[in-house]
Amino acid sequence: MAKNKRGLGRGLDALFDEEFVKSDGENNKNTNFISIDLLERNPDQPRKEFNEKALNDLALSIKERGIIQPIVVRKKSKKEKTWKIIAGERRWRAAQKAGLKDVPVTIQDINEEQVALIALIENIQREDLTPLEEAQGFKNLIENYSITQERLAVKVGKSRAYIANFLRLLTLPNNVKSLLQSGKLTVGQARPIIGHKDASVLANQILLHNLNSRQVENLVRDYKNKKVVNKNKKDPNIRDLENQLENILGIKTAINDKNGSGTISFVYKNLDQLENLINKIRK
Repeated sequence: MAKNKRGLGRGLDALFDEEFVKSDGENNKNTNFISIDLLERNPDQPRKEFNEKALNDLALSIKERGIIQPIVVRKKSKKEKTWKIIAGERRWRAAQKAGLKDVPVTIQDINEEQVALIALIENIQREDLTPLEEAQGFKNLIENYSITQERLAVKVGKSRAYIANFLRLLTLPNNVKSLLQSGKLTVGQARPIIGHKDASVLANQILLHNLNSRQVENLVRDYKNKKVVNKNKKDPNIRDLENQLENILGIKTAINDKNGSGTISFVYKNLDQLENLINKIRK
């Protein structure tokens, strides 16, 4: 039975003219065997990190059973006798560990935009990407191939809001993105602090108290309210000086102090109060 492709419609099958592998697991007639040394990784591959243990396990499997699903490639150029990997870099890496000299491939004649899109979809389907890798993949497609968020959403079978929310992850501070990349922070935990000037502080609080997404939303709201309260809370010494001046001058007085410098303002209700204030200052 075919694996569920997480709502991506026909996924990769919709981007190729033929299937990679027959349902009985045998290589189809379009499969070729190419020297493993002639294959090159796709520099636009959104997946940047490969689990070493998983690669070793796959290498052992390949030694025993071979590569069941061919690697999908395209020729780099008419002059060069090398092929760029479109889908299957993990199999290619594991095959190298397994010591294979030749690997099964299907050759596709597609453009660079399709290469980038297929690489992204394959990884999304396999749930191999971290949230940041997925977000960066979306960003690269939009910037390099002038694809709109709406069109990209259709291509990958996601909503436009999904695309937009993932792109916003890239605006987080670097230290918060590192937490997200390592899996210490989830997308649900990170989303409420996107765009917050104290995102790093909030991220530390999230980890310290192991907050879920709803608790993070409450944290952000409470943090904002606390900032407002602290901003409006005046130093008792300053408040005491204001009271002394008000008793001497007879009018409302406000002192705004910032690290030893600031302003003093007076509020008068009529010209008589103003004249009285001026006279007292002159004395």
